Amino acid sequence: MQQTRRNPAPRGRTRQPNPQGRTNPQNRQSPQGRANPQNPQGQPNPQNRQNPQGRPIPRNKPKPARKPTPAQIKQAKREKQQRDPNRVRFFSLDGKIDVPMLVIIMVLLVFGITMMFSAGHALSYQETGNSLYYVLHQLPAAGLGLLGMFALTLFDYRFLRHEIRLFKTNIRTTLAHILLAATMFLNFLTIFIGIRAEIGGQKRWLPMPIIGQFQPSDFLKVAVVIFFAYYIHKNFDKMRLFFYGIAKPVMILAMIVLSIISQMHMSCMLIILMVFAVMLFVGGVNVKEALPIALAAVLAVYLVIVVFKVGYFEDRIIFMDPLSDPGDGSYQNYQSALAIGSGGIWGKGFGNSSQKYYYLPEAQNDFVFAILVEEFGLVGGVVVILLFLIFTARGFYIARHAEDKFGCLLATGITFMTGLQAFLNLGVTLCCIPNTGVPLPFFSYGGTALMLQLWEMGLLLSISKRAKLS
Repeated sequence: MQQTRRNPAPRGRTRQPNPQGRTNPQNRQSPQGRANPQNPQGQPNPQNRQNPQGRPIPRNKPKPARKPTPAQIKQAKREKQQRDPNRVRFFSLDGKIDVPMLVIIMVLLVFGITMMFSAGHALSYQETGNSLYYVLHQLPAAGLGLLGMFALTLFDYRFLRHEIRLFKTNIRTTLAHILLAATMFLNFLTIFIGIRAEIGGQKRWLPMPIIGQFQPSDFLKVAVVIFFAYYIHKNFDKMRLFFYGIAKPVMILAMIVLSIISQMHMSCMLIILMVFAVMLFVGGVNVKEALPIALAAVLAVYLVIVVFKVGYFEDRIIFMDPLSDPGDGSYQNYQSALAIGSGGIWGKGFGNSSQKYYYLPEAQNDFVFAILVEEFGLVGGVVVILLFLIFTARGFYIARHAEDKFGCLLATGITFMTGLQAFLNLGVTLCCIPNTGVPLPFFSYGGTALMLQLWEMGLLLSISKRAKLS
């Protein structure tokens, strides 16, 4: 019998016996006798692999993924929000406040309380028998204001525009809407339960059990800034349109003015109108359409004051000249001019003013700057003016580098309103504009006003934390 010659096994490789006579997997072919096109080298197809008993090996099918439970979905969303740097939080520790702005605020506060004490201690002693009465009432308000200011630096200002549900209903609103509606309601209440600061004066105050009384128009000014910052932020792409840029904001402004028209609060209305105009301009309103409306508003004011001769406004214009009636109508302006002129360049020294001894009315309030110039001279007056200029410039710098449009508009409104009040007060003290009753921020006596000013500074510092400042 002829023996079959076998090919020797490759070197370094042991040939495995095939006692059952099975086909070598390396030479396996398809049922049609052709080589597997997907396995041209004759490699075994893993889909046709068998175990030693000749049974096909079952393939491991992937198990279907389980659907997450509602609790797991909420947890995943919560973790994703916590990792999101742009998430709106009620309190946020991220970022650093603007130190130059904080220093300016503290300098104005300390200098202001010191000058308020110097200007009002004589009148305080005459009225109460205690020369520290005014300053002892101002310091608690300053303390509450500082606590609120530092708390608001931790507050995420974007929460003011964040939509929230009212009492677990489908009604959604924002803190900006709530603040505006609440302050307008408080100003309407002055018609019925308002308190007059003096006999024959206007009802501008509301009673409060702990602090005695407060002026709701101060809260309204802050609410107006917050609301229009939110409105322009939300409708920024539509501000060039007449309805969204002019008509709708003017209708809202008309309702705001109606809430304080009974108080005849000239200074408050003037500040709200000017802040409104500046915020619309920064928000990108169509100037060509807004300019005729602004001119019509100026003409209406002129008609009210000059043509129709409304007595309240007409007297303010006439008595702006300190020599028009120094014995009666312009007495306050005349005494203010005497205080400023007697100070000279270097002043009489701290506490050495003579006009504060019952000559200058409201020396601790609207005319505290006149006493400051009398005691510290022209140099002291220029220093205070420079401090307010630096404050205004730094506030606009923060607004320019704010993270979002809402922060930019909010910082612009707060800075402009504070600077506007300062320069209106300086203009009245220097007999350049009619007496409007605007207090000097940080300097004039008034606990509610000082507390609110410091809270506004807290919002400004909160914006600076997220601003891209150099």
